[in-house]
Amino acid sequence: MSGSGIRHDPACRRGRRLGRADGDPELAIPEAVPPEPGRVLLVWRRCPFPVDWERAFGRIAPLHLEVGFGDGRFTTRRARAEPEQDFVGLEVSTESVQRAVARVRREGVGNVRVAKAGAGYAVRHLFAPHSLDSITVNFPDPWPKERHARHRLLRHDFFELAASRLRLGGEIRLATDHLDYLAFARAEARLGGRYALVSAAPPAAVFETKYALKWREQGKPLHYQVFRLDRPSQLHPEPLERPQRMPHAFLSGAFPSATSLPADAKRVYAFGDAHVIVHEGAQAFGPGERWLFRVTVDEPELTQQLLVVAQRRVGGEVIVRLERFGDPLVTPAVRGAVHGVVQWLHEHAGFELLERNY
Repeated sequence: MSGSGIRHDPACRRGRRLGRADGDPELAIPEAVPPEPGRVLLVWRRCPFPVDWERAFGRIAPLHLEVGFGDGRFTTRRARAEPEQDFVGLEVSTESVQRAVARVRREGVGNVRVAKAGAGYAVRHLFAPHSLDSITVNFPDPWPKERHARHRLLRHDFFELAASRLRLGGEIRLATDHLDYLAFARAEARLGGRYALVSAAPPAAVFETKYALKWREQGKPLHYQVFRLDRPSQLHPEPLERPQRMPHAFLSGAFPSATSLPADAKRVYAFGDAHVIVHEGAQAFGPGERWLFRVTVDEPELTQQLLVVAQRRVGGEVIVRLERFGDPLVTPAVRGAVHGVVQWLHEHAGFELLERNY
């Protein structure tokens, strides 16, 4: 980050003194565990990447992904119609995930797994190269304003990422009511020269989803497009590093009083390709000096809400560490959550950095 304060130098991440943190159980990160066979809801944050889908489903079968499954009605219909195939559904809405899991369990469909995750991050980290047979995207948010087009899912970079995860001949299948989005997706798919645009009749169930029924009642035309992968990509992103310890730092200084803080103590810091937002800090109940900070780390493919703890230890120094609450993924940018709180304490209370591990 630039400007005055405690600077973060990425070149200093290695070769740190770790003696202060050795053996501290609060800093230990639990080892990744394979998915539980038969469990509908995938606890993917705890899994090794890429996910062992054969273990999750208990068999070897063609694997299909649906992005934004809504209430799960299309996913379950397809899974019942194709029992020899396996299906993974992604959603970012907690309510939609709950409804879909309940539907899968209620209907007794055994070849569906559900994950609460964004599409870009999930496709990159949860699936092995060339392991997917298809990716279905039914009625994505069209982001109709031109200045918001960068938020659309089916951009060139997603087609390129999918080309490293789909097998040769695998397909991206799009259903949309938005003609501009359809034209946009076709143009983006052509940029890399990897996909053939194929006209195909949509499965009947595609136009029986909640949104499709809504658009049909309004008289909107519905469109369907298949993008067939003819030239797979051999560029495969590195898997997420799994550190053994939570990022942390040691400081010296005195905590501020609540009355000495400015009315708006929120701060936004740049860290790598992410933004770190320190929303607020509050003194925690209990013995000793302990503060909790609510922090958001906004990365291009992942946003996480985190808790960072600042606590005085025996000897007088203060440790700032990422809390394990919520199973945070310790991405390179999440290290910036600790850095943001260190910077916040430096700016608001004059804390000085003694040692860091982030």
